[in-house]
Amino acid sequence: MSIAELKAEVDRLTPEERQELRNYLRPTIRPLDAETRRQLGEKINDNDPSHWLTLEEFGKRLGITDEPASS
Repeated sequence: MSIAELKAEVDRLTPEERQELRNYLRPTIRPLDAETRRQLGEKINDNDPSHWLTLEEFGKRLGITDEPASS
């Protein structure tokens, strides 16, 4: 099967099937090494609220805040 055929087949997938395909491909395309998995696990399991970010802080760090554009 060619890349063009694969793309055409993906175009026919439902949104749910595309999400399933993303979930399947993600670790294949960009697998996490053991150290990255460990660090991510530590952050996920951190129960100290002083280490947490609000949605606003997170948006600012990523530069994606919902603040209206200034005129």
